[in-house]
Amino acid sequence: MNTKSRVLIIVFLVVSISVLHYYTEISRHKYHVLYQGLFFLPVMLAAFWFGLRGGFSTSVAISVILTPFTVIHWQAFSSSDFNEIMEIVLYNAVGGILGILRDREQVHQQRLREAESLAAMGRALSSLAHDLKTPLIAIGGFTLWVKRRIEPNNPCHEKLDIVVKETTRLESMVKDMLDFARPLELRLADERIDRLVQESLAVAETVAKGRQVRIESQFLGEITPVPLDGMRIKQVLINLVVNAVHASPEAEMVMVVCHQEQRRIIVDVRDLGDGIPKDQRDLVFAPFFTTKKEGTGLGLAIVKKIAEAHDGSLDILDNPDRGVTFRLILPFPQK
Repeated sequence: MNTKSRVLIIVFLVVSISVLHYYTEISRHKYHVLYQGLFFLPVMLAAFWFGLRGGFSTSVAISVILTPFTVIHWQAFSSSDFNEIMEIVLYNAVGGILGILRDREQVHQQRLREAESLAAMGRALSSLAHDLKTPLIAIGGFTLWVKRRIEPNNPCHEKLDIVVKETTRLESMVKDMLDFARPLELRLADERIDRLVQESLAVAETVAKGRQVRIESQFLGEITPVPLDGMRIKQVLINLVVNAVHASPEAEMVMVVCHQEQRRIIVDVRDLGDGIPKDQRDLVFAPFFTTKKEGTGLGLAIVKKIAEAHDGSLDILDNPDRGVTFRLILPFPQK
């Protein structure tokens, strides 16, 4: 049944019951009690079919329809008046509660479908990556072996360099696939996030110099060591900083700010690029979504996976002037 048909059914029920309610003599009390009970049917259907918006909209519409009837037949707040008021309150309560429950169920079902899809994708990627890994290593190794045995001025030398470069790029893509497909096994140890940030910036500095972008860091206050998987967190930081460098124009600056707030550590990576459209902010963390010509689109998906494995989160914030901030939040472990 399509949406239009469902809406027509709800409207028909509300209108039909309302007509019966208004055109039945007030002395026939038992019929009015029946009609008031029947109003729950369109409210429940709307909540079941359309969630909170549908259920609450229908209950409000019924409340508006019934209000004149209640006012016309008002009897100085008699028991009948009280019952009618309570019925109106119940319509809205039922519409709201059922709508919320329906919306939650839909979100839960969507997450289950996404989890099943990602699990299937992970198994396929793992199989593909394992099949590609061995021949890529062989291609790279044989190419380097041939390259060392020909003269430097040989025209083939440049072409072999291209083969080596592309093989390295493919090996990096295979590594991303394996990182995404494998379940994360964290090796936790007390780590200082400021040290991890500094080591990550040292790695990203080469990319920044090549693009003529400056990287600055700022550490606000004392930062407590917390149990982290140091290698994984460095992978997150390097990925975020390199992405920020790629997003920034030449001669601009990427700023990394790290501080401790109550029982959590916050690392902000700010760029001065063109920003990310609102409708793409959820997509950037989806597997294989990328705006770059090169890459698998798995980088930020892996980053988010690592952050969530630490019970943390990764958010995108707008900068006051331009560009965006990727905010990594790592909570302290529960005592």
